[in-house]
Amino acid sequence: MSKRNLNIVLLCAGKSSRLKFNLPKVILPINGKTLLERSLANLRKLDPKKTIIVTGFKKDLVVDMARSCNYKNIEFANQKSQIGTGHAVKQATSLIDKNSIVLILNGDTPFVDIDTIKQSISSYLKNNSAFTIATSFPKEVQGYGRILRDNDNQLLDIVEDKDCSSEQKLIKEVNAGLYLIDSNLLKKYIGKIKKNKNSEYYLTDLINIFVRNGLRVDSISIKDERKFVNINTFDDYKYAHDVDKMFVYENCIKNDIFLSDPNTFQKDFDVKISKNVYIGPNVILKGSTEIKENVRIEGSVYIDSSYIGKGSIIKPFTSIEESTIGSMTRIGPFCNLRPGNKIKDKVKIGNFVEIKKSIINKKSKISHHSYIGDTEMGTGVNIGAGTITCNYDGFDKYKTIIENDVFVGSDTMLIAPIKLGENSTTGAGSVLTSDLPPNSLGITRIKERHIKNWKKKSKK
Repeated sequence: MSKRNLNIVLLCAGKSSRLKFNLPKVILPINGKTLLERSLANLRKLDPKKTIIVTGFKKDLVVDMARSCNYKNIEFANQKSQIGTGHAVKQATSLIDKNSIVLILNGDTPFVDIDTIKQSISSYLKNNSAFTIATSFPKEVQGYGRILRDNDNQLLDIVEDKDCSSEQKLIKEVNAGLYLIDSNLLKKYIGKIKKNKNSEYYLTDLINIFVRNGLRVDSISIKDERKFVNINTFDDYKYAHDVDKMFVYENCIKNDIFLSDPNTFQKDFDVKISKNVYIGPNVILKGSTEIKENVRIEGSVYIDSSYIGKGSIIKPFTSIEESTIGSMTRIGPFCNLRPGNKIKDKVKIGNFVEIKKSIINKKSKISHHSYIGDTEMGTGVNIGAGTITCNYDGFDKYKTIIENDVFVGSDTMLIAPIKLGENSTTGAGSVLTSDLPPNSLGITRIKERHIKNWKKKSKK
């Protein structure tokens, strides 16, 4: 990377008019992450001196979303009238540092990755260019500006699709929408862009202006045209979702992550998955979820903003929200972990168990049909089927403490606040309302009665 400062101009003024959402295009989501959030997540890896976002339509929505990303060194320029990319960049020039490299990107190309940008910057520096653009050769060229070259293959101009002649429309090389330019030259020549017949100022007209002034203009060809998918129509928007899924699938293959059914797998942008993970069908991973090595997630599982430790197994029909799961732990099937849980290593949470805001320490078991809420549970605890921690009296929540090596018999009701001492036991069918001392048995049962010769009432 050059010693010169890097300034980024991100063009985010556009309205999603053809999509008819009445929203700025850059705040449309793709698989859980907006176009703007995706762009900023990549651009922050470049550690730029500053990033200038050009806003326009409903600018407050764009500004608020950008600030929510906690992106440093960010500034805003406003384009009051959306009259072309050249006009948009001109609004940012007063904020651009002198003697810097300026990277200009469209805000509606969400798949431009960090490797592509670094490759483009390297090409710009190596060629000592005044202006470098990225080009690609997509299968479908309609809607893209065409690259015009001379007989020596030198770049001459870019002609927008709607302005192309019938001959120019046959050109396969198109403008990808990534530009690198010297800041001093940008400020000098941006004002020379003239209004075209559509009453707009095209940034791409700078190519011809530079060529006519004897300045070096270069291009770099990007092989994977999917990285420059431009979203203008509903078909583009749908295709972008498909492309994102394909990128996810390709990344999983590279990292030894096995997807049994890629078509039903959904993963948010910020989800992290380590190597050697198995993921079954109909799995949804959302938010800031992190999956560590050798985890097995079976079918129909929903995980939101949670951590799953090494070697753990998540069985089918399980929901986990804002919880931490340790290593070698088994969860499910038919299990619901509500927010606020810390489940430690080698724990077993079985079928039809609901847990909320609780700590479950190592080697404890809650095998089936139980509710554990606002509970702090020690190591080696066994919870019998049908156990309920009764934490809510209709007004307030109360805590249950279960110390190490406690055995809770089936169908036990623990009326919080309550504490079960270490190595204590509860008898099946008990309702406990007071603390149980260590090494003791707590049991509450009425005397059993057998009524001989009892007859059921006749249905007649």
